[in-house]
Amino acid sequence: MSGLEPGAVYRFVNVKAGNVLDLSGEDNRSCIGYEWHGGDNQKWRLEKVREADAWVIVNVATGGYLSITENLVDGTQVQVSSNPTQWAIRNDEEDSSVYRFFVLNTWYNLDLSDHGNPTNGTPISVWGKWEGRNQCWRLEPVTTHADNERNWMEAINTL
Repeated sequence: MSGLEPGAVYRFVNVKAGNVLDLSGEDNRSCIGYEWHGGDNQKWRLEKVREADAWVIVNVATGGYLSITENLVDGTQVQVSSNPTQWAIRNDEEDSSVYRFFVLNTWYNLDLSDHGNPTNGTPISVWGKWEGRNQCWRLEPVTTHADNERNWMEAINTL
């Protein structure tokens, strides 16, 4: 795996549907696919776990972790919680420009449900790895609202 920076913020774009990983504003817990609108609830910070070849994923809006909070089986919904799940991030075998996010030491990976249904609100779950493109994600660097405010203040201070 290459190209990912610890501490960097990304939007996760589903390869099949084109929508992004979104922390639902309805409950600030459920993860869904949703069209990109640029809110911090759609931005995710990658943090490297020092002791393992693993990452934790932090939602920029809430500081909560992308987590599995129930039994790990096909279809378990992904949520944001205060308990981090460790993820192994791997380049896809067919297209090395995109990634799969596996629950550490398993073959369960992030999956846009219903075979990649592009409808806003489609749940994000974990599912055993298969060739579906709905399990592949393109990571695109983004700035946060705090970054934008900081850049704006720095620009004003240079005037």
